[in-house]
Amino acid sequence: MTTSPRPLESVSVLFMFEEQVFAVQRQSYLLAFPGYHAFPGGKIDHDELSTPFKTKFLCDRDALLMRALQREISEELGYDLEKGILSGEVLSVSELAEALAPPFAPVRFRTWFYRVDLKERLNFKIDPGEFSSGFWSTPAELLKTYITGKSLMVPPARWVLDGLVNNPAATEFGDLSQDFSEGARIPTLEMLDGIPMLAVRSATLPPASRTNAFLLGDPGAAKILVDPSPDSEEEFQRLLNTIKDKLLDAIFLTHHHPDHHQFANLLARKLKVPIILSRDTRQRLTEKFGEVYFEQVELQFATENQEVTSWHGSAVRVYEIPGHDAGHLGLAPDSLDWFIVGDLIQGIGTVVISAPEGDMATYFATLKKVIALNPAVIIPSHGIPMRSTHRLQETLKHRQQRETQILTLHKSGKSKAEILEELYVGIDQRLYPLALKNIESHLLKLQKEKQINE
Repeated sequence: MTTSPRPLESVSVLFMFEEQVFAVQRQSYLLAFPGYHAFPGGKIDHDELSTPFKTKFLCDRDALLMRALQREISEELGYDLEKGILSGEVLSVSELAEALAPPFAPVRFRTWFYRVDLKERLNFKIDPGEFSSGFWSTPAELLKTYITGKSLMVPPARWVLDGLVNNPAATEFGDLSQDFSEGARIPTLEMLDGIPMLAVRSATLPPASRTNAFLLGDPGAAKILVDPSPDSEEEFQRLLNTIKDKLLDAIFLTHHHPDHHQFANLLARKLKVPIILSRDTRQRLTEKFGEVYFEQVELQFATENQEVTSWHGSAVRVYEIPGHDAGHLGLAPDSLDWFIVGDLIQGIGTVVISAPEGDMATYFATLKKVIALNPAVIIPSHGIPMRSTHRLQETLKHRQQRETQILTLHKSGKSKAEILEELYVGIDQRLYPLALKNIESHLLKLQKEKQINE
């Protein structure tokens, strides 16, 4: 059995004045938690100073953590914590809480939350490279932005805010880490209110190892489970244990790839619920597994604009988003506060466009379609939700640039294997076949557009 690497340590600071807390919104182009509401802070650097402070409040705490806290506050807020203590601006520094990220996180952090009480409310100079905004708010007001579906927030930040709502003077909550042990249930995360993500172990492509199975539906609306795809009987049982009290009305499949449908037919039979899917997905699955695959399962064929449930009072509708797969479907509320894009992009790894179900020209068109809709949050099947369409725009730009490179190399007489060696330097050789499929899809697009000869 493999063990998780030792988590990286990080610090986060809650500046408090009376009952207000200073919070930030992270830039949408950041790789880590893009567009999330959070508190200033960051990881401890490998070369972090560990010289103990002699200043009160800091001298009696872990020197490495205090040095990181001092540095992060200076870099991100333009504020000198030590000087603030010496001048009397800082009234106290408390180790408020700690929280450990789940073991399946791509990068795992143990975060130490510190409360810093101030004599007066300060106007910090936020780093615009890190944050799009910084603001003072009460914990209740900040939580309300999450509860109403208007902000992304990691669970530990919410737990700290919940604690402050219940006890504004609190200085110690202890270890708030969630139990992510997988003995009997699937670990669940919720970064956007009303969209719990079940981190299901699936037969997906590396570096990903799980597929997000989403639970959707307001109270009184249809309860939909999107893309249940356990990779084993054991994981299937964990999934059953996790959803047994959810009273599902339907299963929704975004597309036909194994890491999005595996065991969905068995689950539908077990729970006696229909499967909502595209006709193309149904056709590809029956061609591969036979008519028996959907035996005793009611199928409902979804089309563009069809309503399947609701979220925060907004109708959730189907969007056809082909390219990665011809029958690929997405979901979004009429408010466009979010868009579940399946494998249109990857939060972990790279999307493969592979014939016969994949088509690069169609993929480009779909990216442009979703970008034009401008949903507030993009939710992929692998990785975490991210604010804005920035990642979609960067994916389109990258694929366009890659196509230009492939065209140039092809015209210079390079073979597909030679193009692969030149463009994908340093990638895991196990991914070479997948990279080659993307090259072939670009070449096929260029042929159809008569930019190269067949």
